Amino acid sequence: MPIVYPSVDAIITLNKEAITRIRVKKADRHKVLSRGRIELVLAQTISCDGDIFDKAVTLLKGLTEMPHSFDSANRRTAYLAASSFLQANGEKCLMSEDARIARVLLGIREHFYSDSEIKNWLKGHAVRQFER
Repeated sequence: MPIVYPSVDAIITLNKEAITRIRVKKADRHKVLSRGRIELVLAQTISCDGDIFDKAVTLLKGLTEMPHSFDSANRRTAYLAASSFLQANGEKCLMSEDARIARVLLGIREHFYSDSEIKNWLKGHAVRQFER
């Protein structure tokens, strides 16, 4: 079965949704800073060796780490993109939507977690607490 990848426009729509659904700051606004960055992340995801979870790690990290693709909600968008990607490819998204998710995403942005830790987290396993 072929892998279903999101489009650039789908990720842009997820950013809009992230800002609407998961409002964090009053100043949050939907603005694309770099369509090219999103294209690069998708190309890296497509060319990534490994299983669907390895590809989801690439997508999640690429949208979370700097330079950012959006003015606001980059981590929230990355979370929605990775979970949507897994679901579109028949995998259950096992990441729980609790308060710790924001801390894990911050840890991913700060390069605190290894790819294997992120992969295990995507599969629903516990991850060590992010510390600066």
